Formats: sequence, C-alpha cells, structure tokens
Amino acid sequence: MGFTLLHSGQPSAKRLLKRLEMCKGTDSIQQVANDDIVIRWGNFQFEREFHLELNPRLAIANTQNRLHMLRMLQRSGIRCPIDSDSNTLKNPTMVRQYRVPIFDLKPLTCFRSDGKDIWLNKRITQVQDSFQEVSPDHDAVTAKVCLYAARAIHTLGLDFGLVSIGTNARGWMYVLDVTPNPILKGRMLDVFSKAIRSYIADDAQAPNAYQSFLIGTDLEFMLRNQQGKMVLASKYFPRKGIVGCDARSIQRDGKRYPLAELRPAPEKKPLDLFENLYHAMMEAKRLINRKGVAWLAGSMPFHGYPIGGHIHFSGIPFSSQIAKALDTYLAIPVMLIEDPQSSTRRRPRYGFLGDIRHKDHGGFEYRTPGSWIVNPDIAKAVICLAYLVAQYHRQLAYNPFVDADVQQAFYASNKLYFRPIFERVWSELSQLPNFGDYKQQLQIIADMVRQEECWNESEDIKRNWRISSAVPTSITNANRKSLARRLG
Repeated sequence: MGFTLLHSGQPSAKRLLKRLEMCKGTDSIQQVANDDIVIRWGNFQFEREFHLELNPRLAIANTQNRLHMLRMLQRSGIRCPIDSDSNTLKNPTMVRQYRVPIFDLKPLTCFRSDGKDIWLNKRITQVQDSFQEVSPDHDAVTAKVCLYAARAIHTLGLDFGLVSIGTNARGWMYVLDVTPNPILKGRMLDVFSKAIRSYIADDAQAPNAYQSFLIGTDLEFMLRNQQGKMVLASKYFPRKGIVGCDARSIQRDGKRYPLAELRPAPEKKPLDLFENLYHAMMEAKRLINRKGVAWLAGSMPFHGYPIGGHIHFSGIPFSSQIAKALDTYLAIPVMLIEDPQSSTRRRPRYGFLGDIRHKDHGGFEYRTPGSWIVNPDIAKAVICLAYLVAQYHRQLAYNPFVDADVQQAFYASNKLYFRPIFERVWSELSQLPNFGDYKQQLQIIADMVRQEECWNESEDIKRNWRISSAVPTSITNANRKSLARRLG
C-alpha cells in the first residue's frame, strides 16, 4: 500500500509533489494500485473508486458548478449568497473576508481581509497578498469561521480544500466559494505540504482497529408537569455535576435553564458506560424525587427546544474518515428510529451531518443524533453501535451523503428512502470482527427499522428506565450496577 496524488497536471500539484517524497504522483488511473490511498487533487475524470481516497470523485464534482454547489450547501443549513427569489448568485456586502485552508477536516491556518464588495463572477482559488494570516483560534469569530469552513467541506463530501467565507455587518457568515484544488504558492504550499506529510506519517502508525479509547456521552432531556407545561431544569438541578443544566438559558439571561443534562463518566467499554448512564439517571431521580414531573427525550420535546444525545471520543484521532463513518453507520440507523416530525424540526440547524465539537482535552464529540435515552434498550444499542463505528471506522468507507439528494432525504427524515441504504450499512457492520460481542444489544435497532417503528417522545422515560418510584439516597454503586444489568 502506498500514497498516490492523482492530479490533472496542475502546476500546484507538481509543486506539492516536490515536497512529498513519500507520495507518488500521476494523472493516469493506470498508475494507481488497488490498495493505494488516493489523494485526488482536482482530478475527477476517472470513475474508478478506491476504498480510501481523500476528495472522492463525486465530491469534487459537487464543486464544479458554483451555483449548484452553493445550493447544496444552503439546503443543508449553510448560508450562501443566493437570491432565493431568482435562484441566482448575488453579490453581498461584507465587512470581512476569510480564506480557510482545510485538510482532513482540520483548519490549517486562516487568512482574513477587510473588504466590502465581493464580485462572484470568478471562482476563488487562491489567497491574495492583501490577506493577513491569523491562527484558527485568533478570536471567537475566527474560530466560528473555521468551524463553518470545515462544515462546508464535509457537506460537499470533501476532505480538504480552500473555503472562502464573508461576514456581514450583523456578523452572519456566508460561504462564498469552495475549491478542492487551490493554487499553492508560498504559505499555502507550506501548510498543505506539511498537512499531507503529517497525514501520511500518522497513517503509518494508525492501527486497523482501535482497541483502547474512551467513549462518553452527554444527554439532554426536558421536564414536563401534569398540566403539560415545561418545567425548568434549573428548578431541580445544579449547573455542574453528573446531572446538571445545559448552558443554554432562556433569552440568555443566565438564570433560567430549560434543558437537563446527564454526564456519566466515560469508559473504555460501552456496557460500562451504560452502567454509568444508569447511575446518572438514578442521581437525577434523587434530585427531583417527586411525582408529577415527566422526563422527555428525543429531538424536540417542546417546540423551539432541540435536544441531542452527544457521544464523546478520546484516544482516537479526529479525521474526516471517522466523521463520515459516524454519519453513515451511526446517524442513519438512529435517524430511522427517531420520531420523524421532531427530528425534521431539529435539523439541519441542530444535529446536522458531521456535527462535531472539539474538546479542550483533545477528544471530540459527535452531536448529530437526537437524545436517545428514550428507553434503556435503545440507549444501550446506540452506545454499542457508536463504539463499534469508532473502533473500526478505518474499515467503513461507504458514504452515501456525497449525493445532495441523500442529504436532503436525511434532513426530511425520509425513512422509506433510507431503508435500502440501511440494509447495506447493517450488512457491513455485521461483518466487523466484534459485532457478535454486541449483537444482542444492537438487535433492537434492526428490529425497529425493519418493523418501521420509531421511539415515542411524549412518553415519560422514567417508566422505561424503571425509576418511576422514589429512589433511596443511600443506594450503593453495587446496587446501581445490579439495577442497570436488570434493564438489559
């Protein structure tokens, strides 16, 4: 196995190859070995697909027509300069422009320039001398711009490219252009060559399957009284701790917090994480410990309040490959058992495809699924599935979301559209070496999808978790584990 830069004879590709002695370059598909890792530098002429390739052919094709590309981004919740009435490009007035080079879904650096008028008659393929380089975390706005750039790259099915973003006087970000093969000179050549060299070096050290990593979660839920009204989580829960309140407050007043959050300790094994989750549920019950308050999970228990089931990973390097695998092999099965009405209201603003947040400790969280604690069997299945996908993500290469129609079917919760896709996904998952270890826990997902069932978001989840009755404050860890096992 080697690395091949598949190009179309661009001068930038040739300059890049001079710095990549460990990578061969070619403009002919005949020179690419079957087991090569292929980096496509703008070459999408050949229909041959590879098990692992950065910037797949169909993803590059998504960028060739600018209007088509921006429509695809806009339909996925990303602001773009498109006139909705005439469905044509418009030239917006911006107060600042950014150029963000991305590789493996990571910002390499950031260039910015103050400028008002933007003319979109030409594609933006390079960074002009008038732009000043700043770090991706230079300030809060720059950090948001870099996240938006990575989201645009992922939405198009790409792994790398140059994203051009403008911000207006209100602070709104607009994606102006995306190019999968930017012109490389000076600093741009430096950052891309360094990134590819690091990628190749890291790949040589990466295991085929990760045997030791931490998996964790934070899960949001809401409270409802007997009159059907929302109860503030901050009425019962502190801000911090194993059970607390999400940081979103009503009208940002810093006082009224509507969302409760479970934060079980992470573990190396999925079933141990499930036991910790049950521990957190019992602690939540202890803090409320009164009748008449229902707990609601899912996607949007109350209108205007989207919630999620975020899954944390630590000890596995973040990459575009794991982001794509989580979308295909985790988000699709979970979407197929979600309530379609509330999940459609939640997305794409919240829980969009590739919704990733990087953590200070070096790990990351995947935020696309809704809050899957509706019942313990589903919770256990989702944790086990997330664990398997993370462990074997290097073997899971199917990515249907490179097609704009598939993305829209996901955001519309079109389950009929996804059922044949699910069967391919589940078949590939069932062939993983450790699938049998969790087959019993995972079966509920396959059964619900094939029986066309979805979870019930109006149901008090305490009943499913068998914690409707009062919980003694003196419950021991051993008792918690015993109770958690009985839920299985």
